[in-house]
Amino acid sequence: MKKFKRNIARLLPLLLLSVLMASSASAQVIPTDQWVHFWSPSSTLNGQPLPIGAIVDTYDPDGVHCGRFIVHTTGQYGYLSVYHDDSYTPGVDEGALSGDTITIMVNGVLADVLGPDDPEWTFNFAFLNIDLGVLINLALELTTPLDDVGAPNGFVDYTYKVKNTGEGIDFFNLEAVSSGGWTVEILGGDATGYLNPGEETDVVVRVHVPGTAQDGDTDDLTLTASSAMDATVSESGTVTTSVIESAAGDPYDPLIPGVFHLRQNFPNPFNPVTTIEFSIEKAMDVELIVYNVIGQEVKTLANRHLEIGMHQFEWDATDESGQKVASGIYFYRLITDEYARTRKMMLMK
Repeated sequence: MKKFKRNIARLLPLLLLSVLMASSASAQVIPTDQWVHFWSPSSTLNGQPLPIGAIVDTYDPDGVHCGRFIVHTTGQYGYLSVYHDDSYTPGVDEGALSGDTITIMVNGVLADVLGPDDPEWTFNFAFLNIDLGVLINLALELTTPLDDVGAPNGFVDYTYKVKNTGEGIDFFNLEAVSSGGWTVEILGGDATGYLNPGEETDVVVRVHVPGTAQDGDTDDLTLTASSAMDATVSESGTVTTSVIESAAGDPYDPLIPGVFHLRQNFPNPFNPVTTIEFSIEKAMDVELIVYNVIGQEVKTLANRHLEIGMHQFEWDATDESGQKVASGIYFYRLITDEYARTRKMMLMK
């Protein structure tokens, strides 16, 4: 039966074989007592030496995942053990049979076999020199959060999103830099990691506001996400932290008529209603908008001309269509022709 299945598999077009491999890409390689070794002193990805962290996978004609190697020396891989099917477990297909042609993928993309040896399962413990070349359309997308405010000796957390929008598995590196030399650290996520095509991850960067910062000071935080697989792939996003003395979030700090000020919402955290208060120093057009953590508008609470003084608005945790929103962190932003301020709030259900 297995021989019949293999003959059918050899007749499948490459597209169908790719589907088979994709379906088993997450399947664990099962070692057996027979293998051949693939190796290469000179393989490339996008015309450059195969980078450290690249993943080389092998599949038999049935699409069974029968070998994996993660590159640790630039341009080289191996020894990659490609396992034979175990004859003692007839109900389990662990890998190749003698004479099988092996398909090789790099970061999930079909690689070109450059030789000098053929990728064929020959005999137990054989060493086959198989150089590879692969072209992968690699791309990263970085979603930058909204600007925020912080108080001296306090901190502000920014949530970025890193998404793999390319065609193969990518390995990203992150670098966070403060324009003013403020201390920054990456929280709630790794500074490096693999992403499958279409996969995204949240990265929280914490900015520590110095105790010497003065009201009105600003600092630009730039987060850069770059691909370790291709040095030409890089995306950056910058947010600005503005210092205000009351940004620590006291809900009872005074609102003084004739002064522009945005108060911390109260209660905070809240469920399901919270109040937002602010004061403006003169009559002006005002927008008060709620955003989610990726910067999408959730609801406009105000968009009109207001008189000088104190104003109060409520948000009932609904979007523009009146639907309840999920628990989590949200931002409210007060915008005028002259100023803009943002604060963070948390909905807990």
